[in-house]
Amino acid sequence: MTQRRRSAAQEGPRAPTKRRRTLSGCNTWLVFACAVACLVALASWRHLYTPESETQMSDQTPRLNWNALIFSSLRTDPRFRPPGTTLIVGPPTISAARIDEILRLYNSPAAGTGQFWIDEGLQYNINPVFALAFFMHESNLATNPEWSGWKDDGSSTHNVGNIICAEYSRCYGRFRDYRDWQTGIHDWYRLIADEYISQRGLTTVEAIVPVYAPESENDVVGYIASVVDYAHQWSAP
Repeated sequence: MTQRRRSAAQEGPRAPTKRRRTLSGCNTWLVFACAVACLVALASWRHLYTPESETQMSDQTPRLNWNALIFSSLRTDPRFRPPGTTLIVGPPTISAARIDEILRLYNSPAAGTGQFWIDEGLQYNINPVFALAFFMHESNLATNPEWSGWKDDGSSTHNVGNIICAEYSRCYGRFRDYRDWQTGIHDWYRLIADEYISQRGLTTVEAIVPVYAPESENDVVGYIASVVDYAHQWSAP
């Protein structure tokens, strides 16, 4: 028997047809909002990470402090501190005996001057461990054969910080020439206390070194790291 199709009248009312949502309507606004959010995020990323030379930001605009980020990731190593916080002012964190031990260990011609480093540090309120660290970086405690403080006759200038002449009464080449280690040590403390701390207000290794040893002649970053590292090594626990 042939089966006939029922007419529309015979089928009765049809169930309402469900409509599929398309990109029109509310979904369009959702997509638009996501696109705007992505553009804002991209613009923020470019603002933060574009080099200064490629931006037109004013000096007052905050910028990422990369040094602070790097140092904060190294907090597990006690020798590392955030930039600008390594104070050289304050009481000694090293003893006279320890200074003499270090000088003897390196066969330094300045051996035996430990107490004088301490006395001068107390007088000028400068931690002697940093004075010794400067001496170490400049001449390996006067044991570096290439040190500019060596004279033709085999004697030395006793210049612990390689301080340039700058109208000093007695000089050898570009640098000051002192009659003994005590005079050279004293002049280093006096120079830092008067010309860096009092006159310029510089009290940290990070602030002093770029002026003391300009980038035109020195690796400033390496100099700072060297002084801070030796100071932490030699400081009493």
